[in-house]
Amino acid sequence: MSDWLRWLLIALCLVLALLVVWLGRRRRSLFPGVEWTRRKRVRGRRGMVGSVLGWLVVALVVAGSTGGGLLWFLGWPRLPDAGQFDVAQLLDLLKIALSVVAGFGGVVLLAVNYRKQRVAEDEHDLAVQRAEREVVQKFNERFGSAAEQLANESAAVRLAGVYAMAGLADDWVDKRQVCVDVLCGYFRITREGAGETEVREAILRVIRDRTRASAVISWSPLDFDFSGVTLENADFARLKFDGEVLFDGAEFVGGVASFAGAQFGRLLSFHGARFSAAETNFAGLSVTSGKAEFVGTEFGGEKADFSDGFLEFASMSFFRCRFTAPVVGFSQLSTHISRVVFDRCALADLEFDLANGQSYEAISRATVLVDHCRFERCRIDLSRVGRHVVLTDCVLDTVTVVDRDEDPQPGGWSNVELRGGTSLPAHFAAV
Repeated sequence: MSDWLRWLLIALCLVLALLVVWLGRRRRSLFPGVEWTRRKRVRGRRGMVGSVLGWLVVALVVAGSTGGGLLWFLGWPRLPDAGQFDVAQLLDLLKIALSVVAGFGGVVLLAVNYRKQRVAEDEHDLAVQRAEREVVQKFNERFGSAAEQLANESAAVRLAGVYAMAGLADDWVDKRQVCVDVLCGYFRITREGAGETEVREAILRVIRDRTRASAVISWSPLDFDFSGVTLENADFARLKFDGEVLFDGAEFVGGVASFAGAQFGRLLSFHGARFSAAETNFAGLSVTSGKAEFVGTEFGGEKADFSDGFLEFASMSFFRCRFTAPVVGFSQLSTHISRVVFDRCALADLEFDLANGQSYEAISRATVLVDHCRFERCRIDLSRVGRHVVLTDCVLDTVTVVDRDEDPQPGGWSNVELRGGTSLPAHFAAV
């Protein structure tokens, strides 16, 4: 065999060995979905003996392969007879033999130390798992105790349960959502009696304290489900929610239902909700990279205020909603690559204010879409935003449309039916 072929084969063997070692060390990253577990080893003397024998076998294989490869590389030379060795050469051979024996002894020592290290690691892992189980057990005990307090007949005990559950949510990050679901679910339990109002107000208070921008422990990334609840004088002003917030089927009563300055980042849902409070305040509402959905929602009371709202990469949709509040305001609404949609809504006996929207940004199409809606006895103010509002397949019955603008331009209206002496600005004549 030629020398260059021998060198090539040796190089290939080295590369293969390095590749095997590298794959062994990188197997966790190469197979992220595979959990590598250690085989359960036999404790005691038999396990130690088996480990040592295994390492000795590996050492013998390595030594034999190395010696055989070296002899092959040298062309399998013939060794001289034993009588031809002098004393110095015999001593060298003896040193080599002792070195080989010492090497095997080192292999045995390495095997023992390696096994001790593995045993120590296993004991550490078991200790960590035991500690984690103890922590989870304590959390479960606290959860059960807080849940029992919330179900107690005494309002004072239930009040203590609210703060106990909130404290547990602060400490138990993995199950924080579960604790919040329990607090929100409490609103759906019909319970009357002295002190019940204080218990419900305490739940809203702990939620408000932990969804403010300045909260030390923030619940803002969580989901909140207030579906089917009745909230009196609801106050969600200036709070921040990054998860889903559901008020489906909820009813808002009292003097005011306030979401003024609140920030929502994923989903704000009012399917089938009813606003009966004297004032519904969404002024300064901010929705970023999310959507606000009002489906089958009723807006009563004296005023529904959505002024100064801000939408960025978001949408606000009103589908089959009914507006009866005398004033419905969307003035100064600011949108960026977003839009507001009114679809199949009914508005009667009110002032619908979209005026003064200097901050509107029309991105290729209109910002406000009104489709299949019916306006009766209304006053619609489109001052300075008329060009950004599109009405399609709508009915205007006894409606006055106002558009005060230095350069008035009507939006793209189509199939709009005018009834009852509806009054339009002069520049809408061509629509």
